[in-house]
Amino acid sequence: MVKKKYRLLSILLTVIFICANTVSAFAIDLQDLKKQQQAIQSKITSIRNRLKDVNNKKRDVASELAVIENDLKKAQNELAATEAKLRDTQQKLVNTQQELEAAQAQVENQQETLNIRIKAMYMTGPVDYIEVLLASSSFSDFLTRLDMVKRIIDSDKNLLADFREKKEIVEQKKAELEEQHRQIAEHKKNISRQKATIASRQADRKKLYDELEEQRKEYERQEDKLQEDAARLARMIQELQAKSKRAYMGTGVFRWPVPSSTNVTSDYGWRVHPIFKSRRFHEGIDIAAPTDSTVVAADDGVVIYTGWYGGYGNTIIIDHGDKISSRYSHLSKILVNDGEKVKKGDKIGLVGSTGWSTGPHLDFGVIKDGQHVNPWNWLK
Repeated sequence: MVKKKYRLLSILLTVIFICANTVSAFAIDLQDLKKQQQAIQSKITSIRNRLKDVNNKKRDVASELAVIENDLKKAQNELAATEAKLRDTQQKLVNTQQELEAAQAQVENQQETLNIRIKAMYMTGPVDYIEVLLASSSFSDFLTRLDMVKRIIDSDKNLLADFREKKEIVEQKKAELEEQHRQIAEHKKNISRQKATIASRQADRKKLYDELEEQRKEYERQEDKLQEDAARLARMIQELQAKSKRAYMGTGVFRWPVPSSTNVTSDYGWRVHPIFKSRRFHEGIDIAAPTDSTVVAADDGVVIYTGWYGGYGNTIIIDHGDKISSRYSHLSKILVNDGEKVKKGDKIGLVGSTGWSTGPHLDFGVIKDGQHVNPWNWLK
């Protein structure tokens, strides 16, 4: 009889020892997975900060490119106007050159006439005029001859003055056109240089923009990989929960987790994801509520997880025993600790928008045997 009692006691101690070790192993494994989740979230936060920095730089470069493109457009318009002006001036130069050639020919003719007149004056000298006057037959003839001599002298003066004037006009027009042509050509050269400089700057900015875009894509790829790792760890946590030997301690009926709101914005089941825009299965129900609204425990249980939970953001998981757990995600603040016992209706957290979220709400889920199940089966 005594031996039988000792045998029963030994078996009982063995079971207790195994259970204790199982619970201890469960806690250790859960803490290890939690640490891995936290490490992944730290990397995600770092990548998101770098991604934010890259996006800010992209916006700055895009703004610079807009200014550069505007400057380039102005330079192109100015260059086109200058080229048109240069073509117009070149045409005017051709026309003026023709006028100059005609004027030059006229000057040459006048110069030839003047040369003949000067030669005659040189050969005859001023005595001719006196002889003409002395040869007058009467006073009236004298006056007539005097008027004629005066006209000849005036004509000589006018011919010489006209020659000088036209020669000066020819030289002035030629100089003005050459200067105008030089200035326009120089202006065109400056605009061309300016355009080349702007185009070079534009090419540099576009290259930088493309490099930033590649960085952005790489950071997004890294974040996607980390999110996949976070989701994998979340599944491992759920699988670990399924191995729990804790007896059921709940009431059997879950309480509504957000007392201030019954606004269900996304139900359990298939849906188009609000962020990824792809058809995905929603493993909980979304209850919209203002930021920092109270979140309560749906039933009695033990808190087995608090912290970042992949795309779910800040999350609390309460084990109700018999491999049934409830999940509270996207919280702005967690008000309970791992291992803490809670009662149905206890305040455990505040509504937020952490993780993959488009606005403040609570994503409430129920896990049985390591798999998400329809929460409505417990919300009665």
